Amino acid sequence: MKLYSDEIAALLRAVLWNEPLTMDVSLLMQRELWNQLYRQQMAHMVALWALNNHIPILQSAQQKINIAITLQRREHQNALLVELVSLLRKHHIEPILIKGYAIALLYPNPDVRDFADVDLYIGEEDYDRMIPIIRDAYPQAHWFSEEHGGLHFTMVLDENNDRIAELHRVTMELTHMPRANKAYQRFTLCEMAKTRTIIVNNVSVSIPSKAYNSLYIFMHAWHHFASSGVGLRQLADWALALHDAASEYELAQILEPVLKQMHMLEIWQTFGWVLVNKLGLPKNEFPLYNNLSDRKGEQLFSQLIQYGHGGRVYPYQRPTSGRLKQKLYTLRRLTIQHAQLAKLFPKFAICEYVSVLFL
Repeated sequence: MKLYSDEIAALLRAVLWNEPLTMDVSLLMQRELWNQLYRQQMAHMVALWALNNHIPILQSAQQKINIAITLQRREHQNALLVELVSLLRKHHIEPILIKGYAIALLYPNPDVRDFADVDLYIGEEDYDRMIPIIRDAYPQAHWFSEEHGGLHFTMVLDENNDRIAELHRVTMELTHMPRANKAYQRFTLCEMAKTRTIIVNNVSVSIPSKAYNSLYIFMHAWHHFASSGVGLRQLADWALALHDAASEYELAQILEPVLKQMHMLEIWQTFGWVLVNKLGLPKNEFPLYNNLSDRKGEQLFSQLIQYGHGGRVYPYQRPTSGRLKQKLYTLRRLTIQHAQLAKLFPKFAICEYVSVLFL
């Protein structure tokens, strides 16, 4: 199977920075390339960009239908966003939009960035008070998640999954590394006190600081990469967040101690090599860039292209019964996942694996 690594990188640079496309456009008529674009979560992005630039693409009629459905879903999600913001403000809770439409606005054409749900940061202080407010306001919701089952409380309003909201207690947890988690949560509390606003459907909506987006979007991509694989679309989000934050005073000085406390500086720099050398982010816009990351950066890019989003799947199912069998399953899964991580980041993999086993 051809992976089209150069072509995918060229398409991303064209979409992100309006660069001239350095590939044969006739490849956009090939099914194999589109299979790879779907793997990288880039199909909507590339289809809309190509059609806007009058470039022929495979199954253009169906792609136009898909684009229309995606943009309609975005309008539904934005309507839900302003509903939730207005509702929670009435109860003196100020939600902060993370990901979604706020990230789309970083793109030269926001329509190319699709998203599936509304993600709002509530914070631990207001989280328990928020849940009954949401339940009471949406009694006909199709489904609610467990109230304390993880990072967020989820609401699905319709069976078509057209309107979904995730209301976050925290944005991310480093569950098995207490010191790293403490550093990240401290950074979150500090930066969430420095919110900005955007206007959505004539309503002011709070969004995180530029410094926070610089780290959080990376952490979100890393979470997917470490478990099952991440698409380059998420790295495109991160590149644009860093581009947006390039003028922030002392951004590197803000991020470096947090990354070191989380044992993630080397990982940050290796992913950054991909952003600069493959996705076209100017080197001076990447905080803490390291020229020594070339070999490891190439290895990382190969993995990103090979697996894409969710492509590195653990092949076994968790036993439905038997406590010992379930524990052995978990141990084997974690061992294989960390062995995979150790190919690129042995120090972090060993540190986290030991923490999982003994802390």
